[in-house]
Amino acid sequence: MDAVDFLYIDDSLKGSKGLTDDEIVSIVKSKNKKPETDPNEGSLEVISTKEALGCLDDLVLFFKYSSNIFINPDELNILKKLRR
Repeated sequence: MDAVDFLYIDDSLKGSKGLTDDEIVSIVKSKNKKPETDPNEGSLEVISTKEALGCLDDLVLFFKYSSNIFINPDELNILKKLRR
């Protein structure tokens, strides 16, 4: 490829016409209509204190007796303190 072909390589990629002002405004407006929340997120459910503490107990037991996962003893103590 010679230098002239290199300088004008993008010309072959361009369409015959650009976007009109109305098309640009339409694109921008459609982007602003998207919801701010993630559609994959469901509504948040309130968890009771009893249920949260039960899950925390399960987490402490999991890390305490799991043979293939190591947790720092200080971090395990933090989880136990949260339980109290």
